[in-house]
Amino acid sequence: MYKQKLSISINSSFDRTKLCDEFEILMSNLCKRGQIIGPYETPFIAENALIAYQTTLEDTSLSEKYYDEYTAKRIGDIENWCNSTLRTEVIGKAISDHRGACQCKKPDFYVLFTHALNDTGFLECGTCNQIVPLYKLAQLNYDDRHEMLSWETNYKSCDNLQLNCTVGEKWATMQMSDPKSSLSKQGTAICQRIWEATEIPTYYYLHNYRRISLQKDKERLCPSCHGNWLLKKPLLDFYNFKCEKCKLLSTFSPVAF
Repeated sequence: MYKQKLSISINSSFDRTKLCDEFEILMSNLCKRGQIIGPYETPFIAENALIAYQTTLEDTSLSEKYYDEYTAKRIGDIENWCNSTLRTEVIGKAISDHRGACQCKKPDFYVLFTHALNDTGFLECGTCNQIVPLYKLAQLNYDDRHEMLSWETNYKSCDNLQLNCTVGEKWATMQMSDPKSSLSKQGTAICQRIWEATEIPTYYYLHNYRRISLQKDKERLCPSCHGNWLLKKPLLDFYNFKCEKCKLLSTFSPVAF
């Protein structure tokens, strides 16, 4: 991951409040495209410049070739109002051990997976196990991306409730582990849409956290079709269950005994 600086000089008398508002909306546009990852940081104004420091998956994530029509128009408007050009600059690389960006031309499959502490991306490549940059999936439209961000926010909210343990823990855990829950239905619908758009099978991860013996956990059947789905060895060194029919993945419970 990279930290990048976006800035533009203000060389006009255009209303600065309007400029600040539009610049922040631009950050939202870039976030929806996947060109900015994680919650975007609030931009600020310093002397005669609008500035924002944001996190990206690749050093080229902010390239204009990945803009959609909404982003391109907003940048054009801001540049006209400021009588200046938007500049981007890579100022650093993440020190922590984050996975990189997928470069596979035709992955075997994708996995839709996230958690409360995830700050990289929610679509994983089943070939290289890296994060798939959403802005490179030109087959997806604005509504597709909006639905994905909605699901990501919903999932992380449920995971936070589960981790905090005090309010809504059982409900949140059910949402993440039951294939018939509202959250899972939203997620599996997204997987189906990605599969249709990219022609790459997309699996949905089901959370598994229960006090159960490891042997009983191994005997679990797919909660959707009730077929056998235990793998002989972990997929991508993580997933223990895989249902080809339902396109579902899961793991052993971390508290299995």
